[in-house]
Amino acid sequence: MTPILQSVVICLTATSTVFAAAAERKSSVCNDIKRRVPWQKLTREEKLSYIQADLCLMNSPAKGNNPSAVTRWDDLQWPHVVQTATVHGVGAFLPFHRYLLTAHERLIKDECGYTGRMPYWDELRDLANVSASDLWKDDYFGGDGTGPDGCIETGPFRNLTLRWVRDGSVEDHCLSRQFSTPDLQMTNQSNIDQCNAIQNYTDAWLCWFGGPHGSVGPHAAGHAAVGGVMGDATLSPGDPVFYLHHGWLDKLWWEWQKRDLPKRYTDMGGPNLPIAGSVLGGQGPEFTAYFGDNGNVTTLNHRLYMAELYPNVTIRDVMDLHGDVVCSEYE
Repeated sequence: MTPILQSVVICLTATSTVFAAAAERKSSVCNDIKRRVPWQKLTREEKLSYIQADLCLMNSPAKGNNPSAVTRWDDLQWPHVVQTATVHGVGAFLPFHRYLLTAHERLIKDECGYTGRMPYWDELRDLANVSASDLWKDDYFGGDGTGPDGCIETGPFRNLTLRWVRDGSVEDHCLSRQFSTPDLQMTNQSNIDQCNAIQNYTDAWLCWFGGPHGSVGPHAAGHAAVGGVMGDATLSPGDPVFYLHHGWLDKLWWEWQKRDLPKRYTDMGGPNLPIAGSVLGGQGPEFTAYFGDNGNVTTLNHRLYMAELYPNVTIRDVMDLHGDVVCSEYE
């Protein structure tokens, strides 16, 4: 295991209609199942439009309740930053990130006019050489980091200023990366098959997550393969490729769910105690009573908090990808 993967695994391990309140948003109700496709299947027009939509969030003023946020991108990153201790190493890990993907999709569609299909990173395509991926072209996400800080110097995000640091305070810094093909290779088909063979969510989420029980897992592997900001368990949504990586991970979970439906619409478990020693998460009123579980085990009643970007929903609300909250399907 490479040093950057070790650091990611250690950090991750230690570290009534639901949308009635947002009915004014045109994409708030599921009228048609939206397609999520591999990045390579987007047309060039869709790719450029998607990049421009993320740039729109980065250049739009903050609207959230955190006075330290400057841009809408800061607003979107904040729910992950403030909840590091309560959305990693817990059963809510996969449901929370499914809802965060949905929040990102709604923002770029409703506030930045994106009309294309949502992409995910088909990581199996790039196992041989992560740096050769189409993602990193100059017109798209830019390439690997350079220099002592690993800042990227190519692509539309080369001048992106990120603000959050691990303790929730603000310190301007660049978007950094440090590519590692060996780390990406841990998301190979054999490891995916191993996760798919697990018959209950309480054990399966650990396999996807990576870290506990000595498992690398597709989640930790993808973060470590990009490195830099993506290698930080708290700050990783600062890199726009985060949403394509977690789209891949969510696709894997959904495929596991579909192996035994309808049973796996309600298969939920795992701990919900905040990671010991973390500075953030589990402290404010939105974190009390373990998000509605009434105990130390994650349940379908667990609330998913999006820092007022969108209303709280429950895990039950996001278990069906075709339901009103997510309203999507993966190719």
